[in-house]
Parts: sequence; structure tokens; C-alpha cells
Amino acid sequence: MKNKIILFLLFLFIFTVSAFASEKSLRLVSGDGQTGITGYPLKNDFTVRAVNADGSPCPGIAVKFLLISPLNEEHKKNAGRVFPEETLTGKDGYARSKLVLGKNASGEINVVAFSEQIPGNVIFRTMTFHKNWLAMMVINLAGGLALLLFGMSFINKALQRAAGQNFRNILTSATSSRIRGVISGFSLTSLNQSSSATMLLVIALVSGGAMSFFQSMSVSLGASIGSTVTGQLVAFRLVNYALLIAAAGFALSFFSGGKRLAKAGDAIFGFGILFLGMKLMSDAMTPLTLNPVFLDIITGIKSPSLAILAGIAVTLIIQSSGALVGIVIAMAASGILTLEQSVCLALGSQIGTCITVVIGAVKMPRNAKRTVIWQIFQQTIAVILIFPFLQWVSFNGEGVWFIFVKRFTESLFFTQDIGRQIAMSHTLSAVLNMIILLPLLKYLQKAVFLFYPFRNSEITFGTVYINIKNPEPDINKALELSKLEIQRLGGFVSDMLGNSLKALKTRNIDIPESISNRGLKTDILYREIVPYIAKTGQNKLSREQSEKEIRLLYVLSNLDEISDIVDRNLMHTARKKIRSFSRFSQEGLEDITKIHGVVCENMSKVLNAFSSDDKALASEVAAAKASVRGLVSQLRQKHIARLHANLQESIETSGIHMDVLDQYNRINSMVCDIGAIISGEV
Repeated sequence: MKNKIILFLLFLFIFTVSAFASEKSLRLVSGDGQTGITGYPLKNDFTVRAVNADGSPCPGIAVKFLLISPLNEEHKKNAGRVFPEETLTGKDGYARSKLVLGKNASGEINVVAFSEQIPGNVIFRTMTFHKNWLAMMVINLAGGLALLLFGMSFINKALQRAAGQNFRNILTSATSSRIRGVISGFSLTSLNQSSSATMLLVIALVSGGAMSFFQSMSVSLGASIGSTVTGQLVAFRLVNYALLIAAAGFALSFFSGGKRLAKAGDAIFGFGILFLGMKLMSDAMTPLTLNPVFLDIITGIKSPSLAILAGIAVTLIIQSSGALVGIVIAMAASGILTLEQSVCLALGSQIGTCITVVIGAVKMPRNAKRTVIWQIFQQTIAVILIFPFLQWVSFNGEGVWFIFVKRFTESLFFTQDIGRQIAMSHTLSAVLNMIILLPLLKYLQKAVFLFYPFRNSEITFGTVYINIKNPEPDINKALELSKLEIQRLGGFVSDMLGNSLKALKTRNIDIPESISNRGLKTDILYREIVPYIAKTGQNKLSREQSEKEIRLLYVLSNLDEISDIVDRNLMHTARKKIRSFSRFSQEGLEDITKIHGVVCENMSKVLNAFSSDDKALASEVAAAKASVRGLVSQLRQKHIARLHANLQESIETSGIHMDVLDQYNRINSMVCDIGAIISGEV
């Protein structure tokens, strides 16, 4: 009895396994989710596989492929045709069919694969593009590019509003060494997403004498590395979250109570718009992956030289290497471009991006133009360094550079994603260029001077009467030389104050910018004069010498503070007025002109008193504090009367008007304090 039960269970098990093994299924292999262009066959076949339950292939199974949508028969005829409509699976169990789209096909077209011998079916979904796809693609590309460039501009402006002066301060203070210069160039470009914007600021500083050409060389190398950050962000597929990033940035800006946080929100919003533009461009280029004519043209670009030239040409048009690299990554991810073509296009973009800097330096002095020459020179060297390893130096028929990029990317990010490889190639070329050129900057500077000779008139701005590295041993003479240097600084401050009214009157944003650049000169002098006086004070001073040292430092500090008020406050107000298209009323402008004239007159008097040690004149200026304060009070009352009279121009500029009066009053108080210290009243 026991043996019979065992035999029965064994028979049941064999029967069950046999029955299960006899079950067959039809599985989808590839071809689903394709997009196509009317009149062309789809790029990939619809492929299914007939397999047994254990995964082994089922040869000789009849599989049919039929259009099932659109449902309307007339539209179904226009949709296209499937061939073959019926086929047998091969030895490997695969069955294939191709869909040729009709000239009038539109919308979604679905195809079903089934077999009467196997239960179930497989549905392939496809999407077609209209016959006018080319025009639509151009429109979407143009719109996406516009959003991308707008996003970059928006980021740059948001950061300038948040820390515009700080950008200049970072560049002038963080370039004391070559490494710090690279870091400052990289940091600023990573933030504003534009190496051109960073280099235009550098050119302005070199032009104004606030930065030497040698300092600008290391900043340029850092900016080149910073410009590759855009490609890295695109490779992280942040484009898929473009709307989320834009929404987060807008929410932070809209609901934030603090100005700086709001500006940070604006910058994040700009990144979202930038990525949205890239996504639109990527989506717009999808039809190209199916166009045989375009694919033949792209396939024909095999020469690295030709691809690099194409990269230069395109970047000259769109004026953004980051934008081109983003486009290239999107095209490579869609299968349009190979890694080799993409890397060469990105290399070309490094040279092409110099066009914006070239245009911006047309009217600049020689030293600024030399900075442009260096920018083009170092970007060209970066391409030359990589070029031999693209094709000439190869291993198993593949350029060594591509092998290096693939292995480096896989080791660092554990991926073989082509977008990441392109981004890493772009970054690595800039980093490699920096590593090679940074130690050679002094020699390369001489090479640039040979190409564009140095003239004696090109003197980097700095102190004239004192030298911190070689201080005057005679204390009295050292203090007198310091005084001469402070008088020189006072001249720049007086010039800034005198031109501040022009900035408040104008609608030209370049005027307040030029005054801010003059403020950099006072900062440079201040940073050199203070340690010089301090070093002199380390000696044993007489009482008279000690009092003179304190007097000089007090005057210097007040002049520097006046410079900062003009630069950071009055020029900020001037920019705000220009951007809001506001204008003062005629009477309001006359009042501002009046207080400006009084303050400038007191500034002129106190500088004369300082240079000539005229205590009587200094005392006269010191006594003017109360009268100017009274004048400001009168002008405020006049402005309030205009507000009560509903004068529209006064209403629109009320905040600006009051702020200007306050700033001139602050400046005058400091001028009067200088008079008091010179006269000995303090």
C-alpha cells in the first residue's frame, strides 16, 4: 500500500511538472515606446520571443502583428503598414516585424503581437511626428535655447544683486597667489554659470588697474574649469526635475522674508529655467534620431578636426559653451552623437566661448586686451594638449583620451553613461590644462608680452609714494610719504563723490558701474597704506609722531568709509533707480543737487586743509556739520510737502530720495569729523 502511494505521488509530480513545462508565453523584447516621423519606417523592429515556462525558446510558432489603433478604419489605413504581418519564430524563439508609418499618420499608433498557439499578447506603443516636424523642431530648439540663455543671465543677475560688490572683492582679494586665483575664478563661474561673465568682470578690473594681467591669468584658468559645471549638472539628469527646481526657487524667493534668501531663490529659479530649456531642446531633437538623412550627415563627421571646428562655429553663434555641452549631452543620450563626436564638439566650444570676451574688450585698454589674448591662448592650448590623443595616439583603434575618460568615469561614478563621460571629458581637459599651465604662468606671461608688447604707460595701479616691502627708515619721512599717499586716495574718493550725482541723474547703468570700479582703487590703496603706517608705528615714536600716526589712520579710515558709502549705498540706489525706470521730480533733483554741492565743497575744503595743515580751514569744515544737518532736515520737509501735493514723481521715488539725503548727510558727517581731527578739536 505504501509503495502504491509513493508511485502515485511521483506520477502526480511528473504530470504537474510536465503540464507546467508545456505552458508557453510571448514576451516583449524591444521596439516599444518608439517615436517616428510620418513616411519613414520606425528605427527599431518590433521584437517578441516565444519561450517555455523554463525560459527555453519555442521555434516555429506563428506570430501575427496587427495595427489596433487608431480604431477608425480610414485612419488605420493612413497610419501605415506592418510587414510581415505574420512570421514564424526562429530557432532562438524570436519573431520580428517592422512598422512603416504612412504619410498622413498622426498621434499614437499601437501594434499587437499575438499567436493562436500561445495565450496572451504583446502591445507595442508608438508616437508619430507631423510632417512639419522640422519647422516645429526649429521652433522648439529656438525656444529652448532662449530659455537656457535666459536662465544663465537670470542666475548671473540674481547673484550680482545679492553679492555684486562681493564678486569684485573676491577677485581683488583672492588673487594674491596663483592657486587662490584659480579657486576664485572657479567659484565665481560655478555660481554665475558663465565664464564669459567672470572674464568680463576680470577685464574691467584689469582695465581699471585693480588687478594685474598676471593675476588675471590664474583666474582665467579657474573660470575655464568652472564653466564645465553646467555639463556636470546636466549629466546628473537634473533636467528631469527642471520644473521642480524652478518651483522651489520661486517659492523660496516669493515667501522669503530676507533679501539674500530671496536672491538665492532667484538663482535657483534661474537654474530651473536653464534645465527646462535644455529639456525642451532635448525633446525637440528626438525626430532627428529617426531621420536617415540627418543620421547620414552626423555619421559622416568622423574627423576630430571637423567636429572641433563645428563646436567653435556653434558656440560663436549661441555664445555659451555650457549651453552647447548641454545640447551635446542630450543628443548623445538620444543616440544621435557618439562619444567621440561629442567630446570634440565640447572641445571646440572651449575656444568658441571666447567670442563674448573679445566683443566686451574691443574698447578696453591694452592690458585688458592682453587678458582676452590670454583667454583665447589658454583655451586653444587646452585643445592642442588633448588633440593628439583623440586619434593619433590610440590603443586597439580607439583614441587614448576616450579610453582614459571611460575608465576615469567608471572608477569615479561607477557608470558608463555617455552623458557623464562627455561631462567628465569637458572637466578633465580644463583641469589638465590648468595643472600644466599654472606653474608656467610667468613664462607664458612673457610669451603674451612678446605677442602683444608691454608699454611703459601700462602701470598696474598701486601705491606711488610708499612700498611696504621696502619701508622708509626715517619715521618722519615715512609718515609724510604716507600722508601723500592718503592725499592721493582722497582724490579718488572726491572724484567718486563728485560723479555720484551724475550716476543718480543718468539712465546708463555703466556710469554707476564705473564709479564702483573706481572704489576698487581706494580699496587697493587702503590695504597697502594701513600696514605701512602700522609697520612704521612699530618703531619708537615721539609723542608728536604718535599723534600724527593716529591722525593719519583716522583720516584714512574715514575716507575709506566715504568711498564705501558712495560705492555700496549711493551706487546701489542709482542702479535701483535705473532698473525701475524712476525719475526725480525737477524740484527734487534740484534739492539733491544742492546737498551734493554742499558736501562736495566741504570735501574739497577738508582735503585742502589736510594737505596744507590748515587748521582754520579744517575747523570751518568741522563746524559745518550742524548746518548741513539742518539743510537735510529742510529738504526732507520739502519732499514731504511734494508728497502731500500728490506729485507722482515724488511719490514714485520717495524712498530713493530720502535714502540719497541720508547718505549725503552721513558722508558730510565723516568729512566734518576729518576736519575736527585735523584742527585738533578731537
